[in-house]
Amino acid sequence: MPITLTIDELEPGMRLAQAVYNNAQLILAAGKTLEDWEIDGLRRRFPQITVRVGDPLLDEWVDFQDDSREQTVAVTVNRRMARMMQTVRSKLGTQTALEGPDLIALQVAVHEMMIYIQQNPVAAAMLMHMAEGSDYLQEHAANVFYLGLLIGSTIREYVYLERKRTTRARDLAVRFGMNLTPLAIGCLLHDLGMIALEPLLNKPGPLDATEREQVNRHPLLGAEMLPKQMDAVCRMVIRTHHENCCGTGYPSSVPSDSLHVFSRVIRVADAYDAGTSRRCYRQAKSAVRVLWEMSVGPLKDLYDPVVIRILTSLIQPFPIGAKIRIHDGRYVVVVRHNRKHPFRPTAIIAFDEHGNKLKKSQLRQPIDLSQNEDIRLIRYAEEDLAFLNDTVDFVAAPVSAGQAGEVDSMFNMVYP
Repeated sequence: MPITLTIDELEPGMRLAQAVYNNAQLILAAGKTLEDWEIDGLRRRFPQITVRVGDPLLDEWVDFQDDSREQTVAVTVNRRMARMMQTVRSKLGTQTALEGPDLIALQVAVHEMMIYIQQNPVAAAMLMHMAEGSDYLQEHAANVFYLGLLIGSTIREYVYLERKRTTRARDLAVRFGMNLTPLAIGCLLHDLGMIALEPLLNKPGPLDATEREQVNRHPLLGAEMLPKQMDAVCRMVIRTHHENCCGTGYPSSVPSDSLHVFSRVIRVADAYDAGTSRRCYRQAKSAVRVLWEMSVGPLKDLYDPVVIRILTSLIQPFPIGAKIRIHDGRYVVVVRHNRKHPFRPTAIIAFDEHGNKLKKSQLRQPIDLSQNEDIRLIRYAEEDLAFLNDTVDFVAAPVSAGQAGEVDSMFNMVYP
């Protein structure tokens, strides 16, 4: 298995251990030996991404967690659902709302993907993020569909009990209560109302009052664009996907006790993907930063804690092979994801304080960081990880503009 490096750490002669994708399209195949011009091209087009390269010594020494299956499933789902959303957008180019025949094709595609995901279980969720291009809404819809469905599938019993509670139905049929189809369709179509507002996604400056009101209404607009035959629960998911678990959010600030479990699932999936996606108005936040903010940081009260626990078990804050600097200057390489303690993976010390690879005789067995609190993670991919080690910061963190109701940018409208 590989070491995950930034573009600036790549050198000619390194061999790609994992393919490089852009918007689910293959850029460089796994096994490719990198040349100067290819590294320059990656640096120019995708300066923010990380790349996995092979390391024969570590491969021989330690058994890395293999997440190639997770990438294959993620690419398959993203491609199919992004194409489905392209079709939806094309339809809306000639009509103001989806119609009955559109719904049938959509339901067939969603059902096929639900079966595919069920038949290809994964231990972790990988999301595809484009480094360039203008198809953000399509990619975002595909990612929210995939992550929302994985979360829902993991907590089916919780879904059933919460649906039973919120509908106040004593004898809610298990088959109905555990049916995730409305969630899946709602996740895929949740930003229908943003299609007409897409220019705002590329606005670098603050939104004015009219633009903020338009964005606030996009969940309602999206629900209105659905065909009349659409399932009422699916319509509700779209209408409430920006409502928070603490009774805030938009467009209606639904009380937490009344918020449907599907609304809580899509809220988490939508926020996570939005926070980790790069847009013109700001760089993507890292997976570790967003997971920390949503689970134990200043945003934790916005989300259902049960759903958040599942999110942190599915998403790897640090990818397998991540090279992380620790407190004494040396570097560890992530070997396995820790589902119970996601910010404390299993890792092996593989580089000295000068960044030089350790010799085979210097290597020791991987360390479960959840059992070794003395090892502090300091920096990964140029990001300061002090927030992981300082429990005071997030308690005293100031409320963001989005939480305070003083929304002035597109980013604050989509994350948290």
